[in-house]
Amino acid sequence: MTNLVRPPRYWTDFLLQCNIIGVGSAAIVLMSGFFTGGVLALQSSATLSQFGATAVTGDSFPHDDSRVGARAHRIMVAGRNASSMASELGSMIVTEQIDAMRLSAWIPSASW
Repeated sequence: MTNLVRPPRYWTDFLLQCNIIGVGSAAIVLMSGFFTGGVLALQSSATLSQFGATAVTGDSFPHDDSRVGARAHRIMVAGRNASSMASELGSMIVTEQIDAMRLSAWIPSASW
């Protein structure tokens, strides 16, 4: 934990990872958020039509989307980035890069 504040600091790598995590997730999050919002509006209008209140679908939708959408976007970003990092680690294991880092003492050897 104390190594986080000690040199060397790799700011370019840090900014590259921030770019991959943040900006790289934008397209998939916006696309899936758009379709999630569409389904939410469709379902709410179907429910409101039973009471003859389809005109208020647009008025009530932003309130619902602000609550549901924020949670859904967090889950989408976490899922996208976790799967990306897991696949990167998997490819590093296949190409024996993890073994090379263990050999050069960058990663302590596992006790398995």
